[in-house]
Amino acid sequence: PEPGLPLIGRVAGGAPILAAEHVERRVAIDPAVFRPRADYLLRVQGDSMIDAGILSGDLVAVRRASRPEPGQIAVVRLDDEVTVKTWRPTGARVVLEPANAAYRPLTVDPRRTALTVEGVVVGVLRLGAAP
Repeated sequence: PEPGLPLIGRVAGGAPILAAEHVERRVAIDPAVFRPRADYLLRVQGDSMIDAGILSGDLVAVRRASRPEPGQIAVVRLDDEVTVKTWRPTGARVVLEPANAAYRPLTVDPRRTALTVEGVVVGVLRLGAAP
């Protein structure tokens, strides 16, 4: 495989997150810098996780996983949207918790709403202000 990590930009509904059309470019960083190792980088859009230190425009390093531990920050696909939220299972449901008081938690029943865990966040990269 090519060196570095694939950077995933806007994710189109329905297509796998690592589909070629989502890869903006590869970033020259060793996946082993992160523990556990990262599989890809995802560009964050929005401010729902600012109190967790994840700002709009940041790149989160993601390890592919289908079962996050409670309290881990997960990359989750809900229907056709991909979101980054804290994973809090409660019985048959999952609460996707933002880290910004301006947003409400999302309670999801996986039996009624298509929910796929794409991975867990293992690091954050902030590349500086865009020109």
